[in-house]
Amino acid sequence: MIDQPQLLATITATSKTTMDRDLGAAIEAAEQLACDEGRRGILVRRLGYASYTVELSPDVPYGITYEKQEF
Repeated sequence: MIDQPQLLATITATSKTTMDRDLGAAIEAAEQLACDEGRRGILVRRLGYASYTVELSPDVPYGITYEKQEF
């Protein structure tokens, strides 16, 4: 079985406060899932000024969180 990325959250913030809160909660949930499975790391993609995705990715080593800007 080949591991695939698993999108966990898409976040569009309306303020810095909501961005920090929502992104933090999504990363915390991703950390728990990553820990439970022990195979994939976390990839946070910044899609725009206030838009992010959080996913488990086989391209990221387990125990690591990568951030990638895509705009």
